[in-house]
Amino acid sequence: MNDPIAPIVNQFDQDPSAIRIQKLLVYVCRNHWEGEMSLFDASQWRSLIEEVRIAYPTLDQLRSRLTHQIGTLNKSKEYAAIGQIILSVLEGLYAEGAVTMVSASRRSTKLEQDINIHRIKKLLIYTCKKYWEANSYIIEQTDLPDLIDTLIKQYPTTAELRSGLNKMVKTLNKSVEYALIAEIIIREVEPLYGNDQPADNLALCDPIDLFDIRRAILKSANPLQTKVLLFSSVYYLFEFCEQDWSNLKLYSLDGLLRTVVIQSATIEELQQLLNSKASQLRDPDTYLEIVPVLIRSLKKDYNDLRQKLQQVSSVSSLADTTIARSTRAFS
Repeated sequence: MNDPIAPIVNQFDQDPSAIRIQKLLVYVCRNHWEGEMSLFDASQWRSLIEEVRIAYPTLDQLRSRLTHQIGTLNKSKEYAAIGQIILSVLEGLYAEGAVTMVSASRRSTKLEQDINIHRIKKLLIYTCKKYWEANSYIIEQTDLPDLIDTLIKQYPTTAELRSGLNKMVKTLNKSVEYALIAEIIIREVEPLYGNDQPADNLALCDPIDLFDIRRAILKSANPLQTKVLLFSSVYYLFEFCEQDWSNLKLYSLDGLLRTVVIQSATIEELQQLLNSKASQLRDPDTYLEIVPVLIRSLKKDYNDLRQKLQQVSSVSSLADTTIARSTRAFS
């Protein structure tokens, strides 16, 4: 499978200004200037790039933050050039995440390679044909590209797709597990819709802007660790295995924040939940330090925020709006 981050790691690592690129990216992500740094290895570069993508979901947000942070530096002119290098290298990564048209056969190939292919097909059959297929042979023989084609015809917009899958998932006994499966399907099928959504549907799907809240959180907390804590609070206790990391990639930080707020009736209830989950994670002290950061960032107008999020939750990401207790059965 194509790895879009690998060539970026190589470009940054081989650049004559690698240390400065590294320093500026760390400053942008963590709001802390590291005076002395050793050059990162490949895994550290990868982690930093993923941190950037989590903190700044769009290229415009990254550009804006770079401009702001560079303006605070004594050598702002020199680092302005470094900022341009960063943007030019990362532009392709952001563009890849915004691909608008991909063939159904290519998307189905990616789904067929997924560890959860059996459940993916079961949910697609249920959604497209409105009956639950339990015969493993029939499921195996069902053509996945045909299912995807039928799905798109039945749900001509992404808003209708999410709503339709959401409705079907809620009728299942294992709704938590299948909410995750639905998110896998949406992730792969959504690019087929392109950017030609009707304005009304785009307005419906437009989420509450959490940029200021996210920025406040990331000033003091590691974004990946924050996602682990939020995921554990929303779904099941993160065990740091390969499947857990795969599941975590399905969610944005904003999506997890929305879900945990919707699930917690009061800020006190949220704090209790976060403390409970943080204390059960590996290296609990690290995650317990994140709890007050989250509470401080969300406390202002919490009730108003929760009410607004509840109003749009019906068309939000399925996995982000499902109240999950635990899920481990993905074989």
